[in-house]
Parts: sequence; C-alpha cells; structure tokens
Amino acid sequence: MWQRNSNPKGGTAMTTKHGTASLVTGSYVEFQAAVLRALPRDINPDVALGWAQNGESLARVLRETLTPDGKPAGLSAEASAKVGNTYNISVDYGRSVEDAVKAGRYDLANPDITSLHFPTKRKGTTAEVGVELIHFSRVISNNEVLCELDRMGYRPAEFHELLAFGEKYTEVQREFLIVALGSVWQSRSGHRFVLCLSRVGSWRCLGMVCIENDFDGLCQFAAVRKAA
Repeated sequence: MWQRNSNPKGGTAMTTKHGTASLVTGSYVEFQAAVLRALPRDINPDVALGWAQNGESLARVLRETLTPDGKPAGLSAEASAKVGNTYNISVDYGRSVEDAVKAGRYDLANPDITSLHFPTKRKGTTAEVGVELIHFSRVISNNEVLCELDRMGYRPAEFHELLAFGEKYTEVQREFLIVALGSVWQSRSGHRFVLCLSRVGSWRCLGMVCIENDFDGLCQFAAVRKAA
C-alpha cells in the first residue's frame, strides 16, 4: 500500500506493505490497461471460462508470448542488454539520508528511509562513481542477482549511490524500476528491505522492496564495477 500526504509535490511519504519485490509502478498499470483494451471481445464464452479456470496455463502462455527467449518483446536490443550505460555521479558518503532524500526532490518517499535504518558509515568520504543499470530479463532472486553481479565484476550499489543517482538523473526512474541491493534494512517483523527508485503516474518515487521475494524481469539493478 502507498501512503501520501495532501501535498504530493512537497515531501510526501510512501510506504509499501510486505508482499512482492516487483512494485506496481505507473508503467505497469498502463501495461495492464493496454492488455485489457487489446483483449478480443468475440472470445467464445466457454473458451474464456476455460482460461479463467486455468490461471497457471494462462500465465505461462502470456509469459511465453510477452517475453520470447526470456527477453521482453518490443524492447530494443539496447534495452534488452544486460549492462546499460554508465551514469557518472559524485557521491558524498558522509551525507545523511534525510539530506540526500530532500535533495532528490521526490514526490513520494518512504518514511522508513532514515539515518536510523540506513546509517552513514563513511563520514567525510566523497568519490566519483560510475553506476550501471543491469537487468536479467527474467524472474530472479536476490541471491541470484548478487552472484551474477559478482561474476560480472560488479557490486550492488549502496544507498548513498542510489540517492545520488536519483538526484542527478531524475528522469531515468520514470522508465525503469531501479533497485540498489547494497544496503539492507531489517524491519521489526524480520523482513529485509532495500531502496528503489520508481514512478507512480508522473510522480518520482523513492521506496523500498523486500528482498525475500523474487524480482521480475523488468527490474534494473544499480551496480558499480569493483576495483581491480
């Protein structure tokens, strides 16, 4: 569930319930609507009922149709590549989460993203960092992502790096759900969460996703190449 105050342009708060690591972003809602509009209206009622009663087969057919060969249909070769462009950012690792969130000018922000949950550990340290967005075009677990990034010579981006990315490249999150697995907060319930950038409609959102759930094939993972 999302929560916001009455002034969405002035520091609204966003929260997500434990459930799925794939946020229903504005783009996904638009996709759902497009699927409904495209459904043929002359399907035989018995056929429609058969699909309705066999959701597992319907889900398999939709996935095979929409993601042939494990890659989302309709995306360019560049968008389907595992490694995207490098986004150069200047990161102040001594900056508080609160200051970084404020600088990002998000329309919605999860109120649990605080210095208490994501403490600053490298005070006084600044660095120029290249962040790359990597995706795997398939449903994937947190551990699988970490193993794949390590194999490719990357580490997951930390919260300071994701917040600096969101501040500088404000429009990228309108295209993708961007997840940073490098900084983890464990809630009182025991569930573990990481930061993510997304959008709801035209709003830029800073939220969290639970890493105990699988990520879908459209998630982009912010990563930094490991030092030689």
